Amino acid sequence: MAKRLKMKDRVMLILKRQKQQPINIKVLMSKAKISYNELEEFENFIEDMRLGGTILKKKLSIVLSKNIGLVKAEVTSLSYKYGFARIISDNIHDENNKNDDIFIPGKFMLGALPGDIVLIKISKLKSGESDEGKVISIIKKSSQTFSGTVIKDGSGYYIEADKFSKLPFRILTENLNGADVGEKVIAKIIYRGQNHFEHLCEIVSTFGSAEHAESCCKAILASQNITSEFSEKAKSEAVKIQSFGIPDSELMHRTDFTDLPIFTIDSADSKDLDDAISIDKNGDNWELGVHIADVSHYVRLGSELDKQALERGTSVYYADQVVPMLPKELSNDICSLNPDEVRLTFSCLITLDKDANIIGFKFVKSYIRSRVKGIYKEINSILDNNADDKILSKYKELIPEIKLMEELAAILSKKRFERGSMDIESNECKFIIENGKVKDIIPRESGKSERIIEEFMLCANEAAATLAMEEELPFIYRVHDDPPLSKLEVLKKVILSIGMDGSQITDNISPTALSNILENSKNTNLSKLVNSQILRTMAKAVYSNQNIGHFGLVLKNYSHFTSPIRRYPDLMIHRILSDFVSGISKDKIIKKYKSLVGPISKQNSEAELVAMNIERDCEDCYKAEYMSPYIGKTFIGTISSITAFGIYVELSNTVEGLIHIKNMPIGNYELSDSLELTEKNSGKCFRIGDQVSITVLNTNVSAGEIDFCFSDYVPKEENLNNYIKINDLTNNKNTSLKNNKKNKSKFSKPIKSNKKSRKKQYRKRFK
Repeated sequence: MAKRLKMKDRVMLILKRQKQQPINIKVLMSKAKISYNELEEFENFIEDMRLGGTILKKKLSIVLSKNIGLVKAEVTSLSYKYGFARIISDNIHDENNKNDDIFIPGKFMLGALPGDIVLIKISKLKSGESDEGKVISIIKKSSQTFSGTVIKDGSGYYIEADKFSKLPFRILTENLNGADVGEKVIAKIIYRGQNHFEHLCEIVSTFGSAEHAESCCKAILASQNITSEFSEKAKSEAVKIQSFGIPDSELMHRTDFTDLPIFTIDSADSKDLDDAISIDKNGDNWELGVHIADVSHYVRLGSELDKQALERGTSVYYADQVVPMLPKELSNDICSLNPDEVRLTFSCLITLDKDANIIGFKFVKSYIRSRVKGIYKEINSILDNNADDKILSKYKELIPEIKLMEELAAILSKKRFERGSMDIESNECKFIIENGKVKDIIPRESGKSERIIEEFMLCANEAAATLAMEEELPFIYRVHDDPPLSKLEVLKKVILSIGMDGSQITDNISPTALSNILENSKNTNLSKLVNSQILRTMAKAVYSNQNIGHFGLVLKNYSHFTSPIRRYPDLMIHRILSDFVSGISKDKIIKKYKSLVGPISKQNSEAELVAMNIERDCEDCYKAEYMSPYIGKTFIGTISSITAFGIYVELSNTVEGLIHIKNMPIGNYELSDSLELTEKNSGKCFRIGDQVSITVLNTNVSAGEIDFCFSDYVPKEENLNNYIKINDLTNNKNTSLKNNKKNKSKFSKPIKSNKKSRKKQYRKRFK
């Protein structure tokens, strides 16, 4: 007697046989012989397949999505007349292939919004043209809130989103909830129509004028549910820990390092001091101590503090502000290695030979008393032999250690670059803010003491990962994959096009090869271009429970051990290593942590990305606010990147602005490999790394955008009709949306109706 197939197998067999022909659900039930006892399981199975995109359900019929050429995708961006979606394969986004996003004309979007999971039909176009999609069904609607600015036209109120969409959404008066025109707000979609123009929004919260960077940053944080406030239970736990202090009984079980000349080195405004250094030389060998705040002693796995720290994943730093991962009672007090205070630490004691090779290491639970709060700038002055008497007096007992640190760090740095580690230039900046307003922006300099701390932290992080690998512990590694082959091909093309040697760029490229290219471009006008292109080529470093090594640092074993106050992976690593050094068996450690490290790695990689985007967006708002008084002023800048829609120029203070194609002299511009933009009639060429004279044309604090134009060409209003303008809405809140539409020809060149021609224009000019 033949064995009866399981319900799911019977259903799938029939759906496959149907091929492209939809089948009525009742007919499917009949053919699959669904019994009464299987009814609930059948209904759940059909719904799961619908939500997963496996089937397309329309009214009472269903069909397998792949049988009719449908693919599952997530809408990634929405502009005024089109959108883009990224295909989801096995629930994974390929972040390295953003350029392969599917273009979807607005009329085929079906009202889908960024974050929506959709089924799309892809039209294969002629060779050399990108695919075009059509949304067939929205299977999961995004529920995220978004930040923006309230604007008004003659017929009502709208919200102009910051990043969520280029398209404004309507707000009914009763849903303004007290918000006024020009205010920075958080909004959510409360009604979805059949197209984007029918969607309605509601204001969730307001933050003040959109012309103030401080207000904009609060909205950006709120849009990602990032808050400095902790739950009452978490705050109660933190206060209790702080008030309990450090009992003598705890010190009895730890190694006493309070007699050692240990001290911290941080920026002057740092309050969460989580690492301190000790150093000694024993013959030819170095004895390096990296002493890290023992946060895991206070924040126990599963506590309310732990749950909130895991949810945050990281502290968020922007401008002069910080949203901490842990309450200030811990981050700034009992866990912070403040000077002249006994603090619990987890110490990594490393022995290095004369060539700075690690020949031994040990992790111990300890306690220290930091001698001083070392400041980068002050220690740099000592190392540069220009410190004043006040600074020399502050560090007089530590001068020998500072000199030893300099000596060891120099050997470590030399060794790191010899193995191929890359020296990529940074364009980080420091904001000088008074009363909530940015007064100055200066490039953040990295002196000798910054590099000393960087080298020592790398040693401790490598030691932690090496111990985990040797003992086969469940762990969270910091990994950095090899560059994708597709990006290496682009890099080679770029390097050859600028006249440099690209022979080392192969499919199995070594970090040394990239390091050599960077070194060869140093102190030339190609340096910025090469730095930028290599950064684009690199994969992104992430957290993982599987160790694949770190390409950029050229290390087989690497982790994040040194910042448990502000990074959750470090806190988890402390817990694992604490259990190990306390003598807990490997089997128990595996049982306790094996199921945790994978999900936590993934969650914290995502949290880190969110934090980076928040920091960048907030800094953009402050930069736009800073440049607002300089509208009409002229500066010298360097071309930092080139796109089909214009040229980005960076000033010496790290502020970056866009010379949009519409604000350039009228001409026929051609983009070549995102390296140079050429006006074909005159032959005028603009390339990354070129110095140009610019005039500040406009700023938009809310969007964090700055518009430049060339100093010898200030565009006039009547010239704007020579260019396609992707968004027919102006940024002027006093201009009516209705009037913009009436005067559309004044602001935009009509797109040709021919589908092929229209799509080419969108792709060429705005992707």
